[in-house]
Amino acid sequence: MLIEIVGWTSTLLVLGGYGFNSINRRKQAFTTWILGDLFFIIYDVFIANWSHLALSAIIIAMNVWGMVQIYKNTLKDSSGS
Repeated sequence: MLIEIVGWTSTLLVLGGYGFNSINRRKQAFTTWILGDLFFIIYDVFIANWSHLALSAIIIAMNVWGMVQIYKNTLKDSSGS
């Protein structure tokens, strides 16, 4: 039962990330997707779903990369360059 809650929480977080993305709230989208995929990794360990665990890890890396790019652009924009 607890693992099902983790799975559904993951699903809701990932969907929430899409919601944030649809209203152009990219930082919140990336953060929500990272949390959702961290929960999916926990879920995948319990159900031994290694291919999805690998996918979730790659998606986390991509979202972290996206956040770094936002941060870099914010720094560049604030410096007036």
